[in-house]
Amino acid sequence: MRLALLTKFFTLAFVTSVSSTELPKSKQTVLKLYLTAQETKHFLDDNPNAFFVDVRTTEEVDEVGLAEGINSLIPIFLKNTTGSELNPDFLPGMITATQKNNILQTDPIVIICRSGNRSATAVDLLAKLGFRKVYTVTDGYEGDKAKSGSSKGLRTVNGWKNANLPWNQKASSSCEPAIAGGRC
Repeated sequence: MRLALLTKFFTLAFVTSVSSTELPKSKQTVLKLYLTAQETKHFLDDNPNAFFVDVRTTEEVDEVGLAEGINSLIPIFLKNTTGSELNPDFLPGMITATQKNNILQTDPIVIICRSGNRSATAVDLLAKLGFRKVYTVTDGYEGDKAKSGSSKGLRTVNGWKNANLPWNQKASSSCEPAIAGGRC
């Protein structure tokens, strides 16, 4: 019993190790709930009811893989000829996914993208719908770009894959369409 309480305490303390003051504005959220990729793995292990959502494009997933444990793939943006636009199926897909999986507005949801910017946008959109425990993975699946050295400009700094966390080369087509909840 005492060990379980200590584990719970350290898990909660561990979860809050990223401060919004350490993050660029593009990675900050209104809920201020942040996890690194490494922390995400521990958080998901300790919270099996947490809902894990990838918001990258299907092209990205097909090219570089998917973190193990992803419950849904629901892209927040779609590529078009001028760049990208908000996926009109994102919010309906998130609502469908949470309903299908009995996720309440008070249940933990973890959002991951490539490097933490789009996941922050997704968190803010979900907060507007009333979800209160939505975490962004601040370093994402591929991580941040190195600022110097031989890896300058490459995503080698942090992130799910760079931390050697479990992933697979699962095709995005193996997940439901976003509008249907993106279940993988």
